[in-house]
Amino acid sequence: MRPVVGAECNAGMRYPFLILDLNGTLVDTFDDLTDALNDQLQAIGRPKLTVEQVRQWPGENLRVILRSALALTGPVPTDLEISERLPEFRTEYEKHLGARAYLYDGVPEVLQELSDAGVHMAVLTNKPLNPSLKLLQQMGIAGRFQYLLAGDGDVPRKPDPEGLLTLVHQLSGQADARDRALMVGSSWIDLHTARNAGVRCALVDQDHSRAVHAMGADYVLDGISRLARLALGTRPSGTWPIPE
Repeated sequence: MRPVVGAECNAGMRYPFLILDLNGTLVDTFDDLTDALNDQLQAIGRPKLTVEQVRQWPGENLRVILRSALALTGPVPTDLEISERLPEFRTEYEKHLGARAYLYDGVPEVLQELSDAGVHMAVLTNKPLNPSLKLLQQMGIAGRFQYLLAGDGDVPRKPDPEGLLTLVHQLSGQADARDRALMVGSSWIDLHTARNAGVRCALVDQDHSRAVHAMGADYVLDGISRLARLALGTRPSGTWPIPE
C-alpha cells in the first residue's frame, strides 16, 4: 500500500471514506492496453484486437487479459505459455500506459470538490503499483488520494475483500467503518469486491450501458460528476434511479 496524502474528515457526510477503482473509473486506458496487447499478438503472428474488443475485460488483472486476448486470436494458451509471456506483456503495458490515456469527464472537478470537503479517498486497483502510481501522477490526480493499493502487493486482488477492508480501516482509523465507506467502480469485479467486504458500491456508467444498471449495485451514477452529491449527502437517500 502506497500512502500519498492526508485529509480531515467531516463526520456529517454520508460517505466520508471513498475507495475508487482506477482504470475504467477515473482514467480511460483502453487504447494503451490495446496497443500493448497488439504488440504481443503481432510478435507471434496473431491478428490485432480493436479497443472495443479489449473493453470487454474491465477490471481484470494483466494475466487474465493476456489469456483472454490469446484465446480470442488463436489456440487457447496453456498456463505455462501465459507465464512465459506475462513479463514481456507487463513491460509493454508499462511502456504504453499513459500514452493515449485520458481522464473521464468530470473527474478533476469532482475530486477537487470531494477533497475540499475533507473526504478521505484511496485507489484500489488490480493493476501493478508502479504504472498505476505513474498514471495517477501523469493525470495530475495523485494528490487527491491518501493511499494506492495495487494488484502486485501482498494483499489479494479484487474481488477478494481484504484490500478494500484494509483501505477502509486506513482511511477511517476505526475498527469498523464499513457503513460509512463506499466502493466506486465500473465493473462486476468492483461490485463483488464491495459485496464480499460488506461495503456499499456505486458503479459509474461511462457509456450508458444497460449492463452496468443490471448488475445490482447500490447506486449507478450516470457519470462520475454525481459522486460528490452522493458522498456528501446533498441529495436525499433513496432517490438514485436504478432501473429494474
